[in-house]
Amino acid sequence: MKALRIKSLHIYNYGKFSNRTFHFSASPVQVIYGLNEAGKTTMMSFIESMLFGFPKTKKYEPKTGGVYGGILEAEHPEYGVMKIERTKGTAEKLRVYTEKGEVMQGDVLKQLFHGTDRSLYKAIYSFDVFGLQEIHAFNRDKIGEFLLFSSLFGAEAVSKLDSRLTKESERLYKPNGRNPQLNQELETLKQLAVKLKQAETEEAGYHQILEEKRTLEARLAEAETELKETAGYIRTIEGAIELNPLLHEKAALEQEMAQYPEQAGQFPADGLHQLEKYESHFHPKSAQLEALRVKMAELDKQRQRLTPDKELLAKETLIQELSAAFHMYQSCGEQLAAIQAQLRQSSAEAAAGLEQLNKTDENELLTMNTSYDYEWQLQQAVQQYVQARDRKRQLDETFELARQELEAAEKAVQAASSAILENSQRKDKEAALKAYDEAQGQYQEQAELREQLNFFERQQAKQKKMVIAAGMLFIVLFLLLQQWIPAISIGAALIVYGLASGKKTPPSRNSRGMRQPMTDISPAEAEALREALWEDDRNKQHLITQRAVLQQKEAAYERVIQQFEQWEADMAPSFTQAERFMNELGFKEDPSFLLDAYSLMKDVKKEVKKKHELTIEAGRLKKHRRTFEERVSMLMSENHSQNISISDALHTLQKNVEREKEIEKQKKGIETDIHYTKEQMLELEQEIKYFQAQIEQLFAAAGAKDRNEYCTIADISRQLKETESKLHRINAQLQGGHPEELELADSNTLSELENKQFSENDRKERLTEEIRQLRSQIALHFVKQEQLEASGLVSDLKLQIEMQKERVKESAKKWASIQMIKQVITNKLERHKKVELPRLLETAGEFFRPLTDGNYKAIYFSETDDSIIVMHDDGTVYHAEELSQGTCEQLYTAIRFALAVTRQDGAGLPFQLDDSFVHFDQERLKRVLDVLYDLSEGGRQILYFTCHDHVKDAFQSSQVIHLVS
Repeated sequence: MKALRIKSLHIYNYGKFSNRTFHFSASPVQVIYGLNEAGKTTMMSFIESMLFGFPKTKKYEPKTGGVYGGILEAEHPEYGVMKIERTKGTAEKLRVYTEKGEVMQGDVLKQLFHGTDRSLYKAIYSFDVFGLQEIHAFNRDKIGEFLLFSSLFGAEAVSKLDSRLTKESERLYKPNGRNPQLNQELETLKQLAVKLKQAETEEAGYHQILEEKRTLEARLAEAETELKETAGYIRTIEGAIELNPLLHEKAALEQEMAQYPEQAGQFPADGLHQLEKYESHFHPKSAQLEALRVKMAELDKQRQRLTPDKELLAKETLIQELSAAFHMYQSCGEQLAAIQAQLRQSSAEAAAGLEQLNKTDENELLTMNTSYDYEWQLQQAVQQYVQARDRKRQLDETFELARQELEAAEKAVQAASSAILENSQRKDKEAALKAYDEAQGQYQEQAELREQLNFFERQQAKQKKMVIAAGMLFIVLFLLLQQWIPAISIGAALIVYGLASGKKTPPSRNSRGMRQPMTDISPAEAEALREALWEDDRNKQHLITQRAVLQQKEAAYERVIQQFEQWEADMAPSFTQAERFMNELGFKEDPSFLLDAYSLMKDVKKEVKKKHELTIEAGRLKKHRRTFEERVSMLMSENHSQNISISDALHTLQKNVEREKEIEKQKKGIETDIHYTKEQMLELEQEIKYFQAQIEQLFAAAGAKDRNEYCTIADISRQLKETESKLHRINAQLQGGHPEELELADSNTLSELENKQFSENDRKERLTEEIRQLRSQIALHFVKQEQLEASGLVSDLKLQIEMQKERVKESAKKWASIQMIKQVITNKLERHKKVELPRLLETAGEFFRPLTDGNYKAIYFSETDDSIIVMHDDGTVYHAEELSQGTCEQLYTAIRFALAVTRQDGAGLPFQLDDSFVHFDQERLKRVLDVLYDLSEGGRQILYFTCHDHVKDAFQSSQVIHLVS
């Protein structure tokens, strides 16, 4: 491949550089190192400016005057050493000097670079670390568009051209639009046609001419259609003539492929490479296995010489515990003395409390319940006891008052009963008063008297009902309150009252026959009788009232009695509970002082408990010291060191343990090495078996017995693949042809196709002559029509319609041309997706495998969303966004390298990489540098710009150009 290699740069004035010269080494990979602001970006822009022209921005123009530009010296395989000088003043000047001294114009660079412009160069050959992070946005359409338009138009032409064509197409025509040009012209033509039709209905006389003209035009259209079909058929014949040799060649290749043996087709594509790879691993690992066996024997000898004292090491923990607890042993005596002092104080306080409580046994207090629940119950019991005592005093006072009121009510009832007349006396007086009234003829008054007596009886009956109802109400009320004695008393009173009232019946009309009426009384006596009867009625009413009061007092008295009974039922348990607590606590005084005594008991119990706890703690400390001394004595007796102190014995034991631990540590280290060596040996044995099995599988898959036969089959397979490649190329060419062309080429010989071509060309000439004559006749009829329409409206409208038709045709042609260009671009893009993209991904995979140290073996597109997918060596597939940042950058690097290699433009322009691999670790950086060297084997130059020392140190000093900040 022809490659352009930059030898030196001489900068007149460009950015921060002024009159500077830089010489590049002969190495294909050149490093330009400099810190920030040293001028790396400026140098990259200068190289691009020398190759493709100055940028539109004035960023790098000199601020203090001077010549803007410089010279780029490069070596080209065809022209040798050449110098490209580009300067800019009022206008840009370009001069190219060849090795022979010739001065060439700027067009020579376009030829050398095969049409590559600045934007395309930056898109393919120049990328930085930020570009590496865009791999997630790559998909099938984006890469396909890039391939197509980078080879046809330039870097970013795809989006610009497609957008421009779409806007221009919509400006000309939209299916439902009004503003586009073609839509408006069609609307104008429609309106003119309507006007012409109206005008033609008003005129007549030249219809025959119009009919003849239409007939000629119809024949003209038919002839033009036949001519177009003939021309298309001629093109089909010409395509068939081109495809006929390819069909014959395809048949020959298919026949040749049928002669190859079946084993050749089954041979894997990289069979020889796999065999060499397995063999390159097999032999070194066999040598490693033998070396490990020698090492294993030496380590086993060293292990047998080391014998640590296991018994002493087993007691290491015990010795460490005793050493750590020695200071506790020393402090136990001080703690024991302090506890004994506290014990004496607690004993004195407990004895004083017992004396105050008049107790002698302190163990009784230890069993005393001092829980919160018990204390709360004690408080409740004392409170209830005090409340019961106060309630008893109140009930005694209430009972005495109720008793006195009841006795007064009983005396009042007795007085009211004694004032009422006997029934016989009342009847005699009523009979005498009645006889007097009859004797005096006062029938009217007697009737009134009877009416009064009846009213009195009704009132008496009503009062009786009211008393009974009130009694029943009190009975129900006392029954609901469960006060049985008042309820029974009221019930008995109601029964007595009912019986008494039943005996007092009014005198009947027949009573006059039973007694002799008193008729010999004076009016004064009669009036006295009436007064006596009225007074007797009033006394009866008073008796009823007093009896009701008596019932109320009896009920109040019973309520007090019931309250006593309720107090006995409710409050008696309080006395019982208080007595229970006094018995439990051994208290014999007034229960109201029980809480104070309980509080003192709790304090004394606390001191007694504290005394017991201190006694236990003192015993524990004594036991701890005794146990420690026994354990140390045991170790001293076992090691025959009874005459030394405990601290010296512990120190000696610790030194012995450390010595044995060191021996054991050395032995464990050797055992670890032995174990690791065994694992390595086992792993190597498995790997050797694996590679042997893989080689045997390769032989078995290819049907070969040994390596020589395997290589022979590989050679035959290579020849078969070359034949398949030729057949695939021919099939691809045939697929590009039209189906009609293929059918015609397959069904006819080459001579038959040539005869058909001659016959169709003759027919085409005849149709062309006929069309010419028809157009001449139509022109004559048109002249006649114009003569008839010399001054008419129809002629004007037709002229306008024809002119409008021409405008419509022009706009339609423009719109159709745009649509055809868009379709051509779409078809070409689809072809790039189907043909070029698989080749690109295969090339990218060849770069990606060494970049990832063989961890990933294939790159392809997802069939669902066209995103990039990679396949791991174990068969697992990952989307680009699922990869780590470093692997994503490796994938992007592989695709960018593949784009440059796949394009194959022949320009061989140098790569410019701006710290593209700064995020790679040392291993990834080493692998990508290996790929860079492989990429530069064809002579392509790679310029790597960096500000990182670790990247610079990966190259030789002769490959590095230093820029000073």
